[in-house]
Amino acid sequence: MKIKILSFIFIFSTMFGAESPTSISKDPGFKYQTKNNGNGLITYTTPEYIIDTKNDINGKVLKKPVFLNSSQISEPGMPDLPSSTTFIAVDPNKNYSIEVTYGSSRFINDVDIVAKGSWDNNNNEVIVSEPNYTDIDNYYPTNIALISEPMAMRELSLLTLTVSPFRYHPNQKILEEFIDIEVELVENGDREAVLFHPSKRSRAFEPLYESMIANYSSLNRENIPYQRPSILYVLPNNIGNLLGTVEVLMDWKKRMGYEVNYISSSNIVNNSNNLKDYIETAYEGWDNPPEYVTIVGDAEGSYDIPTHFENWSGYNGEGDHPYATLVGNDFFPELFVGRLSFDSQSHLQTIISKTVNYESNPYMGENWFKRACLVGDPSTSGVSCIITNNNIKEVLQNYGYEDIRTVFSGDFPGQMTSNLNDGLGFFNYRGFYGVSGYTNDDPGNSNNGFMLPIATVITCGTGSFGSEESLSESFLRAGTASNPRAAVACIGTATLGTHTMFNNMVDMGFYHGAIVENINSVGGALMAGKLWLSRAYPTNPNQYVSTFTHWNSLMGDASLQMWTEYPEMLNVSHLYSLTKGTNFIDFSLTNSGGNPVQDAWVTIYKEGSVLESGYSDSNGSIRLMIPIVQEGEILVTVTKKNHYPYQSSFQIYNPGASVNIFGDNIALIENGTGSSDGNGDGEINSGEVVDLIIPVSNYGNANASQISGTLSSENSNVTITNDTFFYGDLISGDVVSNDSSPFTFTVNNDVHDNSNIKLILTLTNSNGYLSKGYVEFSVSGKNIYASNIDVSGSTQDVLSAGEISNVHIQLHNIGSTIAQNITGQITSSSGAIEIIDHSATWSSINPGAYSSSSNSGDSFIISAGEDVIPGTVANLIVSLSSDDGYSASSVITIQIGIPSENDPMGPDEHGYYIYDSGDIDYLIAPSYDWIEIDDRYDGNGTYLNSLSDNGDNGDDVETVSLPFNFRFYGQEYESLSICSNGWISFGATDLSSFRNYPLPGAGGPGKMVAVFWDDLKLTNSGRVYTWYDEINKLFIVQWSRVRTFQNNTSETFQVILKDPMYHTTPTGDGEIVMQYLDFNNDTNGSYSWSQIHGNYCTVGIEDHTMKRGLQYTFNNSYADAAMPLSDGTAILITTRGSELRLDGDLNTDGMIDVNDLLILIDHIVVDQTNFNPYLADINSDGMVNILDMVRLIQIVMGYNQ
Repeated sequence: MKIKILSFIFIFSTMFGAESPTSISKDPGFKYQTKNNGNGLITYTTPEYIIDTKNDINGKVLKKPVFLNSSQISEPGMPDLPSSTTFIAVDPNKNYSIEVTYGSSRFINDVDIVAKGSWDNNNNEVIVSEPNYTDIDNYYPTNIALISEPMAMRELSLLTLTVSPFRYHPNQKILEEFIDIEVELVENGDREAVLFHPSKRSRAFEPLYESMIANYSSLNRENIPYQRPSILYVLPNNIGNLLGTVEVLMDWKKRMGYEVNYISSSNIVNNSNNLKDYIETAYEGWDNPPEYVTIVGDAEGSYDIPTHFENWSGYNGEGDHPYATLVGNDFFPELFVGRLSFDSQSHLQTIISKTVNYESNPYMGENWFKRACLVGDPSTSGVSCIITNNNIKEVLQNYGYEDIRTVFSGDFPGQMTSNLNDGLGFFNYRGFYGVSGYTNDDPGNSNNGFMLPIATVITCGTGSFGSEESLSESFLRAGTASNPRAAVACIGTATLGTHTMFNNMVDMGFYHGAIVENINSVGGALMAGKLWLSRAYPTNPNQYVSTFTHWNSLMGDASLQMWTEYPEMLNVSHLYSLTKGTNFIDFSLTNSGGNPVQDAWVTIYKEGSVLESGYSDSNGSIRLMIPIVQEGEILVTVTKKNHYPYQSSFQIYNPGASVNIFGDNIALIENGTGSSDGNGDGEINSGEVVDLIIPVSNYGNANASQISGTLSSENSNVTITNDTFFYGDLISGDVVSNDSSPFTFTVNNDVHDNSNIKLILTLTNSNGYLSKGYVEFSVSGKNIYASNIDVSGSTQDVLSAGEISNVHIQLHNIGSTIAQNITGQITSSSGAIEIIDHSATWSSINPGAYSSSSNSGDSFIISAGEDVIPGTVANLIVSLSSDDGYSASSVITIQIGIPSENDPMGPDEHGYYIYDSGDIDYLIAPSYDWIEIDDRYDGNGTYLNSLSDNGDNGDDVETVSLPFNFRFYGQEYESLSICSNGWISFGATDLSSFRNYPLPGAGGPGKMVAVFWDDLKLTNSGRVYTWYDEINKLFIVQWSRVRTFQNNTSETFQVILKDPMYHTTPTGDGEIVMQYLDFNNDTNGSYSWSQIHGNYCTVGIEDHTMKRGLQYTFNNSYADAAMPLSDGTAILITTRGSELRLDGDLNTDGMIDVNDLLILIDHIVVDQTNFNPYLADINSDGMVNILDMVRLIQIVMGYNQ
């Protein structure tokens, strides 16, 4: 029987910032938002479940509640009840307990529950008639909710929360179902963190966090510094004279700014357990823990370093992934792993030459970087191998790849070699064991020189490197140092037991990570593929996720930075010689067009004495400090993704007399003595007067005479009141201090915490001597931002439409000094709210503390409009000031109403909503109004007979011209691709994906509308029709009487595109209607040897980048505001009613400032139209004119509403 949807509420204390409900795990059923008191509110919606019936060996009828993707807490022999599990990011230094309550129960009487079988997952296991649970006195399970011990993924600490909505009473034969469960996760004081977490962040992991952890963006981590990039190379104990070859690679990595270490001790590298222990020690003990581990050696042979073998599958497959899992009993990585497998000196020289030249000196004669070869052989593993490659092709095309060669038939080895010879950026193969006849000898027959691709050959046996040379090793080793061949890195899969669907997901996930998620390293992209596998199959059926995570290994340097564009040249300006003792050097970076280059990584390096790095700013500038060193060359290297590395140097020379700052004895005085005025804490605080002692030294070999020093500041909020000192004569090696008359400067009160004071000391004499030294100090001050919002009378801190509410705003002082007498004003450009009382005060906020305006008995007053869509989010600009001159501003959101199933879903980042036919309170909600276009049922449509799909491997897609231009996510399209598997994609695509996945994400095409995305077939009279209703300006696509592949159930549905010239929206995007005449969502999958994908159907949209979208349903789990679909239902996708961006934020940079005002003035004066006019209609009168400019001036200037 169908059971109604349950809603569970979890409350726990977190470190998250305030925001609207957001998915907290990749299971779309979990949502969270943060309360004003620091507690998080999580809701979980279970999918529909059934009560399954089984018979034991004696014919006794047994029952079992079943819902998809359930987890398991029942022990063997106990009642087999499903549960749900999610991951929660928590403070690793806190103890937690849980308090569970529930609103009510309902009971199913006279039921015998199936006993949990063994953990072997044997589907043929006999169901026992005498289960162990007959001895239970009361009920099972004892606890409705359980929490796990903490788990780790590098810097993050995670808890598992498991909830069972069922309890069985065996003596009464009653199954109890809980309604409105609440679980409060209570902090119980501090604990010593059991799991280690590095004290610094890793930039290498940031893209993975963003894509995997749904609440990652809410974590307050801005004050945690980033570590220096770090690599550990593991070398064979007999590396001997070959160490010099490896040092070529290690020296290049040092030039790039990495901290590089290696280990080759036999007692460590010859034993896999000892090696893992060493890596773990390095991870926990080094100041810059390794982010990458690259093993230099084979798993067997002359230069061997052991790998690991899993014990889940029965195949004992090899893999290096365990070296990455250092903390916690999970497969989440703490670092990325690769292997440079070699068996001879020639192999090693070739591999090092490939790797170093690929990164440092790529061949620029032609654009092989954006050329790809995608090979799919369907003869054994099925058409999904082609579909997977077409998905990857779609991703590459969306990011500018035009030369994409596909090989789906014919002479596979010959075509693979031919395409490799032309030079490729990426090479991908999906097929079967034996690689369609392409053998281990074939990579060596290619002739592509230094145009070396990243190769992915994810199929049976390609990564079986544990006992003999694998194909992935052959790709890496092919060629010579001067004439390399095949690939610079290759990913392969171990054993002969791989399965198509899991291979496909890792493959697609790798390219999604490398291209869409912008993960730079090949090791990181492989990990993205593994995490996409976990995301697609969250229940880890039959340990397949664990197994395939282990089996897929990288042959290549884990830190290898992948090219995804033709490299752009860097123009770098800097001095090429500096006098000895100079302590800084400036760099200025521009591109070929003369524009500044931001976020380029600049490194100066000298073996054993200098390693300094930093990122260029928005002006393309960066200043690096130089330690005092002897004369000689210092190397300069500048790198940035898809930019040709700049390599140069500068000289340190001795000019004779050379006076500059002596950094060891610099001193600050701010304790009230001398000219100073401060608190004496040894740090510079905003508002203080500081005396500064700067000694100088003569680093040259000649005497210096009559040296004067003048101090200047590069900061406008620093005033120097005593700027000169006469140092006099200095013989070689002398140190002279100005402690008798320190420099003096005043720091303004508006300088924020962690701001840098930049001071230049210019040293001169009357004979023309000139040198400059640099000192920099960090300011300790206050830094206040609006962290949470509290709506009086609302437990979820949301405004009620049509009502006036008192609102308190909580401020967080993340600075290091106390903030006192704070005044705040709020403004908003949102038409959804009206601010009645816009000001409030806060008395004092200590460093690290929070304070609410309610503490001062003060509140803002806000009125919400009556017709605002529940769930709408308005932006409040909070402007803060204090009596001592401090000022700051930040943006915080406030939600109006709580969406329910009767409200529209959304908006997404572009502004799309999804209304369904159950949203009856909304005028634009769709009414089901079927437009029959099948000519067999008196319709006017045209049968798309070119589209065929007979079921197994018959998936098809056709591209048709649209009768009008259609705008989707701000892009114009003239054509439409229609797939037999229930989806459309704007523009042309060869992809015909039948396996459905979450949206947005990997697995399907970009620019996608999933109407009923499932594995469908056009058999039993199933057809696809199109029709243009010229009168009503509608283009209709109908899947008529099509069938699901798994269960052969009938489906009839249609999508309607409305001409945006006649059916207008605020953003100019076209509206989309989906209607369902016959809706049967029953593809639940099978994970036996012949797997069927399952996950029911996907309904929703995603944009051309595959990063934005709305998922209405996936895996039979619906969004909170989504009505479950059935026969005779409809949904509308539109931007009407949307409000996500800041009205007035014309350049969409997340702020409203003078730049937006200038854009609006240009538009009004000279009629420019290069922005979304909807954002400029600030007073919501349907026009963009001088009144909007006046209102925008008020907002920018902070005037009261």
